[in-house]
Amino acid sequence: MLACYLKRKFDQSTISFLNRCDACDDREYLRAILTAYTAPTVFGGKTGTLVNLCSPTRDLSRCWMCDENLRCAIPLAHAEFTNPKGSLLLYFYDRKKLEHRLKDRRCRAFLKNRGYNYRRADEAIAELKRRFLTGCPDEIGIFLGYPLSDVEAFCEKRKHRFVGYWKCYENILLSKIRFFFFDLAKYVAMKRAMQEN
Repeated sequence: MLACYLKRKFDQSTISFLNRCDACDDREYLRAILTAYTAPTVFGGKTGTLVNLCSPTRDLSRCWMCDENLRCAIPLAHAEFTNPKGSLLLYFYDRKKLEHRLKDRRCRAFLKNRGYNYRRADEAIAELKRRFLTGCPDEIGIFLGYPLSDVEAFCEKRKHRFVGYWKCYENILLSKIRFFFFDLAKYVAMKRAMQEN
């Protein structure tokens, strides 16, 4: 009951936030969206966040490329990818969490079986960037912090049992708890951004 109430509250807050963002210029819109979308990584313990800057009505890619202050506003490392349609994708990540994850024996073995050969995180990111040129690779979940068992099940095209920030196959309760904290981080970031404006 409480979970349903909080989910509704989070959803209403997101709608209100997005409606307020619509009135902003492109630069402020992008800053607000990036602040909200990266909050689970900045505050919620998520390894990484992927944001597509494709917009039919705004030139977000130009804003990102031309504004150094905007690029420094998010307190995370980032990499820029391009998808087959030419859209700019931004991968924001917590450097320490990603390095730890990529050193994990099971994650390393999984990525090695998929053709990754790396010693450092930046080498793995470079390979991921190359793969994005032909489509979104299934192993992106490793870089975003999804549970390895869920990433493996997704690659095997198994039937998922729940969908939140990712498709869940196992440990549903644990994933739901993580999703709650990710939503809470976004909620706090959006509330703070609305109070500043």
